[in-house]
Amino acid sequence: MLRIFRKWGLLISFIIGGVLPDLHVYSWLIPYFVGIMLTITLTGMEMTRLRPHREHFLLLVANLCMGLLPWGCLHLLGYEDLAEAAFLASITGAAASSPVVVHLLGGKSEFAAVGLLINSVMASVSIPLLAPFTITPRAGLTLSRLQIFHVVLDQVLVMLILPCIIAMLLRWLLPASKNISRKLSDFSFSLWMLSMVLVAATGVTRVIQTGSGAGQILPYLILAAVLCALGFTIGRMVGGKNYSLEMGQCLGQKNTAVGIYIALCYCSPLVFLGPTLHLLCQHIFNTWQFIRSASRKDR
Repeated sequence: MLRIFRKWGLLISFIIGGVLPDLHVYSWLIPYFVGIMLTITLTGMEMTRLRPHREHFLLLVANLCMGLLPWGCLHLLGYEDLAEAAFLASITGAAASSPVVVHLLGGKSEFAAVGLLINSVMASVSIPLLAPFTITPRAGLTLSRLQIFHVVLDQVLVMLILPCIIAMLLRWLLPASKNISRKLSDFSFSLWMLSMVLVAATGVTRVIQTGSGAGQILPYLILAAVLCALGFTIGRMVGGKNYSLEMGQCLGQKNTAVGIYIALCYCSPLVFLGPTLHLLCQHIFNTWQFIRSASRKDR
């Protein structure tokens, strides 16, 4: 039963969220679920392994290229809305849940955690600096670097810094808590399943609320799928034999909440579909990774 739970749980979660989009009203729970999962993962990490590697700095370069090159190509071709959607889907740092996914897949969560921290710090600087040059605000609006910085910083504080502080306090006050990650692995996976239900429900709801036809949505879906595939593929290539999974996760799984917020505040109505559909694509890929991992263990 546990093997079936691990193998097909996320896929079932996606289906439930897709067919019950009204569950999106509970999407406010997602940051708390992710925060709990990240705290559990961080508490169980080997502190001596939390150090930067050469690959982490390659990750920063790759992340900037992933945001700017697709934007530049689409901008030159005259597809302004798609260019902005590509930028907001790809320039954001790694998702706070990326170390959790790496841990659940049996990878080096310490490497992913350092990558998340470095990438998040860089995103808090690069997004406010680059957004005014890559985004044309809707008529009557002014793009505020300070407001964008606050949005990114809020995400970093709530989704990363706070779990880090709690994890350090637990390790200090209860040294035995370092074993909590392994003992609560199934609990973390259950929270991840619940998060995926809400992610799918929210994504489907946002797409429906645009009132757009399939022809209008399709270009954004193709763009998100291509960018997502490129992120995971390039990350795995750059990570090489030692950090393939970890680099793929850090580059492919994005903190799309930042991109969605900026798009909804400043951009044309359909631009938010870029980061929204990227969110769905990256979690579909994560679901496939869990199914593949469980299948290998069954052999």
